[in-house]
Amino acid sequence: MSVFIDRTFLLRMSPKLGKFTQKKPDLYNFRCPLCGDSQKNKSKARGFIYRKKNDYFYKCYNCDASTTFFNFLKQVDESMLKEYQLERYKEGTPNGNYTKPTFEPAKIKPTFQKNLGIPSIDSLPGEHYAKTYVNSRKIPLHFHKTLYFAEDFKKFVESMQVEKDGLHSDDPRLVIPFYDKDKNLIALQGRALGESKMRYITVKISDESQKVFGLDRIDQDKTIYVTEGPIDSLFLDNAVATADSNLQSISNVIDRQKVVLVFDNEPRNKEICKQIEKAIDEHYKVVIWPYMMNEFKDINEMVLGNFLPDEIQDIIDKNTFVNLRAKMEFINWKKI
Repeated sequence: MSVFIDRTFLLRMSPKLGKFTQKKPDLYNFRCPLCGDSQKNKSKARGFIYRKKNDYFYKCYNCDASTTFFNFLKQVDESMLKEYQLERYKEGTPNGNYTKPTFEPAKIKPTFQKNLGIPSIDSLPGEHYAKTYVNSRKIPLHFHKTLYFAEDFKKFVESMQVEKDGLHSDDPRLVIPFYDKDKNLIALQGRALGESKMRYITVKISDESQKVFGLDRIDQDKTIYVTEGPIDSLFLDNAVATADSNLQSISNVIDRQKVVLVFDNEPRNKEICKQIEKAIDEHYKVVIWPYMMNEFKDINEMVLGNFLPDEIQDIIDKNTFVNLRAKMEFINWKKI
């Protein structure tokens, strides 16, 4: 198995990697040997080896290096390279040299959605700070055309003829639109792109609107996963978000028998614990996160921690409980 070979050679070279530690199975962290990591702070370690399918890959969150394990080994310990290639050849993958295809970015003119009047993220220049933020959150590319940027969120909300108290001028935000199943705009969420006391502001188009994100893209015949944050929902299959911790409110628009409630992973948050306990008592299917995920408070953090969406989906499905089993798992989770 190629991943076994990659792991073997990684462990052999580990004495050369400063602050080398194993974070999780198939997730290793150390100081980046390519850029030297931080020269001012020797405790910084921002290089990661992680598994993708049956191979290892390298990523540095300081110099942004991203490459295959083969190329990483070539740059760090070339003396092992021939032996590594021989082992991969025996397995049927001659040199393990898998390269990521590169694409020349197209020059796209900013586009506007008719009922919003602001540019979509995918139409912004690559260096634009809103696009940089979205990329930093690892939001899947196919959603970039459904997210927008408002240079002045207050002015934008006013242009939608909606009243909202507490808004400030010159407040640039990522705009996340909420649509109903018929693709009618029902709400907007603005995520601050700078320092702000209010990271998220959610605005309903009318008082009657249901504040649920993702109704326009779910399959009602499949299991529907319910998260708190809209961004978290973008990493799951067939998911919606309520934009608050009251996930049970989803039953106002979706049959409760079809949903799985995916609360944030915060056992010290009294409000979240209260909502989970209430959901269990009301016989909802809920996700109780396993101990191995205790360093991540939500799905987006798990993705940033190098978990693939498919891996997170699998963890969710294996840790969904109901009734007595849910209560037992919940009690143990609170002790983490």
